[in-house]
Amino acid sequence: MRNPIGMIRRSQQLRSQLKAPRERLPGGSRRWIRTSMDWLVAEFGREVLLRPIALPADLIPAGYDGSVAAATELCDRVAERMDLRPGQCGLSFELNGVRRSVNSMVVKEQSGRWIRGNGGNQIQLAPALTADPVALIAIYAHEAGHELLLGSGRISLARRPDHESLTDLITVFYGLGIFTANAAYERRPRPNGRGKQPLARGYLREAALAEALAHYAKLRGERHPEWDRYLDPPVRRGLHNQLAILHR
Repeated sequence: MRNPIGMIRRSQQLRSQLKAPRERLPGGSRRWIRTSMDWLVAEFGREVLLRPIALPADLIPAGYDGSVAAATELCDRVAERMDLRPGQCGLSFELNGVRRSVNSMVVKEQSGRWIRGNGGNQIQLAPALTADPVALIAIYAHEAGHELLLGSGRISLARRPDHESLTDLITVFYGLGIFTANAAYERRPRPNGRGKQPLARGYLREAALAEALAHYAKLRGERHPEWDRYLDPPVRRGLHNQLAILHR
């Protein structure tokens, strides 16, 4: 006989795990975010940090139809936002990002990949992303972050074992944190059609992204950022809590 209370507790524990950072952040999340954001400012300039944050209407055109052509144009907008040169990274929607279940409760999928190549670096994305512009922006921005960090030689895998988390953070630094945070966690229908199961994306995940957005706002002098209304409710609550802590 099933224990419903036990099932609820396991579900809550799993949800908490999927919203926590995927990898350990040296020194703890608050210290890591502060020092990493300061490093990004030193590398890319404070002017980038102070640009207007990207809102959904700024990037996603009205009537976005989910076609490869529309998705490619959307990625071009993100690339321009992140200061990539036209054609700096090739782009294809040929990644086999087939959704699979890790277990009966969790969905895992590979949505993006940055590839170093002799003839030029490439970003591969899963075709399914074209139907979800928010996730598309988040995943493409992360892969473009690899180009800015690894492709430029600013970091190496050996010296920055936290490079995946840093690549999530650079999307916040470039003003794309709304998309990264909103795409970090969602619930998808189960393949059998019975209920839903969670899907977590990225490395910082919801909890650390809320903290990163709070630090981002503080560095910009925004105690009550107007863009918070574009965040999903759990991230918005986390942002407000972290801002209260930072301004004590």
